[in-house]
Amino acid sequence: MALQSASSGIQGWGEKIGQYLTGITIVNKAVSGRSARSYTREGKWAAVAALLKAGDYVVIEFGHNDGGDPSTSDRASVYGEGTDTVTVTLSDGTVETVYTWPTYIGKMIDSAIAKGATPIISSQPKKKAPNNIFENVTTPTYAPVRFVPYASNIATKKGVPFVDHYLATYSLYVKLGKTTTEGYFPNDHTHTNDAGANQVAWAFLSGLKCTWAKGVLASYVNSVGQGAGARCSV
Repeated sequence: MALQSASSGIQGWGEKIGQYLTGITIVNKAVSGRSARSYTREGKWAAVAALLKAGDYVVIEFGHNDGGDPSTSDRASVYGEGTDTVTVTLSDGTVETVYTWPTYIGKMIDSAIAKGATPIISSQPKKKAPNNIFENVTTPTYAPVRFVPYASNIATKKGVPFVDHYLATYSLYVKLGKTTTEGYFPNDHTHTNDAGANQVAWAFLSGLKCTWAKGVLASYVNSVGQGAGARCSV
């Protein structure tokens, strides 16, 4: 999702979505390597919330960097969807209370709504499948990690639009096939090149057409973007 340097050979889908929308300004505040926890701790979400105003939309998509044990990872959230917390001491001596992933996302949703903005919860399009779903296999397996249902559940709980970006990306890669899909991953099985980022953005448009997206952003999708077919099932 995040902007990448041209020399890296990779790109985030947030840099490609704007070509398919009209009448709306895109501001990409995604930062590589961040989780819901670290994006919050570093004040990056607070900075986004400060910019929001009535009528804005904010896409919230985390999960790729959020796994692991919070006692050993400064990005990992507490396992589960409840209200459990753990207290950890970071390498710089900072004492931090760590929450579950839905708690972080829920707070982001609440602060966006408080500013009059519409939060859009998007499931991660990466991590295992669908990174390069054809890595070392001919026939991929649909296997969403826990943050995908976490995203759906917190969106439902809060009554906000949900885009199953994971499902839509997986479905698109299956359609494109092994050779084409693998061509989008120049360095590893995670990071797409510019063409791959464009496909992930296209998949987001497909996800917008599913019922759980509640029609959000539909009036801004231009004639080219309208060509993205709905991808709402495997």
